Amino acid sequence: MCKEKIVLLGGGGHCASVIDSILEKDIYSEIVVLDNDNSLFLPGGIHVIGNDEELPLLYQEGFHHAFITVGSIGDCSVRKKLFQKIEDIGFFIPNIIDKSATVSKWSNLGRGIYVGKMAVINSKVEIDNCAIINTGAILEHDCKIGEFVHVSTGAKLCGGVEVGCETHVGAGTVIKEYTKVGAHCLIGAGSVVIKSVDNHFMQYGCPAHKSSYKIQTKIEDRNEI
Repeated sequence: MCKEKIVLLGGGGHCASVIDSILEKDIYSEIVVLDNDNSLFLPGGIHVIGNDEELPLLYQEGFHHAFITVGSIGDCSVRKKLFQKIEDIGFFIPNIIDKSATVSKWSNLGRGIYVGKMAVINSKVEIDNCAIINTGAILEHDCKIGEFVHVSTGAKLCGGVEVGCETHVGAGTVIKEYTKVGAHCLIGAGSVVIKSVDNHFMQYGCPAHKSSYKIQTKIEDRNEI
């Protein structure tokens, strides 16, 4: 069976993690990266070959899979724009799951999701498109994760937690069972969340408390990679 070729969009640290997961599973015949910085050092001798303006040509040349490797901490506008662009061109948008991760066969995953090393996705978890479930994160049974959410390294979401779209859950955060975290929120690293969080708010601390800062949704029109 002939292996597919894949385009990765964004060449930073998150891209390096995704490349490592891809190379360990040996699932693609060729990997290229698009980014504005063509001097980036990436694992496996993989090179930046241009920016996102190359996408239509690459599709014509047989690169029919594409994946967003721009990271995010609270601002998902670039990831959203690129996801829409590759979807419009017709690319297949796979999930990239590290071989060390555990994903229940009873979970339900959308498209363009990254599941990092040693992450655990338990039974009946639902994850929407283009989410990042980073290294060592745990999503217990019945969690619901919105699109473009980033559950950062070592975060632990107890059973039945719901996280709204475009929210960032910081590294090492613990969220109490059946707690609801709204959309466009930022939960600070190491927080312990025991009460629901409204849309567009930042929370941090142990137990987590609401910041007076309210997060505004950004709209970006410029090319980013």
